[in-house]
Amino acid sequence: MSTPSPHRKGPDPDQFDPDRFDLDQARRRAKELLAAVRAGDAASTKRLVRPHDPARLSDAQHAVAVEYGFADWPAVVRATERFDEIDADAVDWDRVTEVTIVCFPSTGQVSLLRDGDRWVCPHDRRGDGEDVWDDSILRIGLQRMGFRRQGTHVSAIDRTGRHIVFWIDGAPYTGLRPHRDDAQIWTASADEAAELLRAQGDHALAGLVERAAEQQRTMTYEQHQRDLTRTLTGVYLRAETLPGGSGFGGTEQDWHDAREVLTAALEGLPDDLDRPDAPVSFLDLGCANGHLAASFVPWGAARSVTVEPYGVDLSPELVDRARTLHPQWADRFWVGDASTWRHPEGKRFDLVHLLLDVFPEECRGAAIDHGLSLVTPGGRLLVSHYDNRPEHSAEVIVRGLGHEPAGRTPVRVRRGNGRPYGTPSVWLRA
Repeated sequence: MSTPSPHRKGPDPDQFDPDRFDLDQARRRAKELLAAVRAGDAASTKRLVRPHDPARLSDAQHAVAVEYGFADWPAVVRATERFDEIDADAVDWDRVTEVTIVCFPSTGQVSLLRDGDRWVCPHDRRGDGEDVWDDSILRIGLQRMGFRRQGTHVSAIDRTGRHIVFWIDGAPYTGLRPHRDDAQIWTASADEAAELLRAQGDHALAGLVERAAEQQRTMTYEQHQRDLTRTLTGVYLRAETLPGGSGFGGTEQDWHDAREVLTAALEGLPDDLDRPDAPVSFLDLGCANGHLAASFVPWGAARSVTVEPYGVDLSPELVDRARTLHPQWADRFWVGDASTWRHPEGKRFDLVHLLLDVFPEECRGAAIDHGLSLVTPGGRLLVSHYDNRPEHSAEVIVRGLGHEPAGRTPVRVRRGNGRPYGTPSVWLRA
């Protein structure tokens, strides 16, 4: 899609310097104007463009905005609002009332949303009773733009501490959760997106996009994993269904339709191991509440394969939940990083499942190599990427990293809307 033409509101972007504009001074000027109007000053009253009776602060703000050369007061704020970087642990979450999200469908690429005559990032007020991190980010991304978050990262906060900005990586959503499916979206590099935003007068948002892109570029693996754990733990623990506690939005039947296809990787596996009658050990790296590992037992039995389930997750709370839900396998769930974990006694596994969604793009090659090192000779590494875009499928990623898939899973379509459950997973032979 070519670069859209910006709709300009406000001063000439080539002449306007937002860093030299004092927004607090403009706010004071509006309050002083309102006070003069209410005191009966005729000259001040004439400055109001379309006053209410009695006059409101918004009337004075609009007048001040026009005097500065802006179309309205929101245009002033969009051009000049100041934000500072902040660590998630330093945020006073009870104070936050407003949320903006910078969406990255891939590294360095930003998606903007058409909103009337402007291009914007998803933005909304915090809902009543919402946890900003667990609830607001997910809702705003889905309902404003039809974008499902994966990684979630605090980027900046305004000087009042009420307006917080996140950047998220994820993908367009096609599932059954409430979401917008008619949004007009433009995706480009962060630099191109910032240029467009400045041209339409959104200087503050342009700066936030650039800041988020730099944060994405420089984020360490440790920061990524810390934020991922924070993102997933609360949501999964509060889920009301077993699939929900494993990050899946849908019924148990939807779960079966979407994930049972992964057992295609079991086909012929006992014979490949030269153990035709022995159980197959299955390790789920990033197991959450253990539901996928547990589901492989009956699904494997339907294929006449006895499966012994195991799981690893970075979140101690989710591992505790897995052990509680599956007490018969409590000693088979461990806390660990999927990119480095090894069995305490050096055990390897016949089938290992690796989900690429939880890794930064630059770490996926190392994660695959480590996953292969956990597989028994003759076994398989099953690689998934729960993304509906064919160019982001597990097969495309795996081939791009120099591996040749030995097989791929089928894809089923949703009973509700006929759309596919993501793209095929693939497996590699150890």
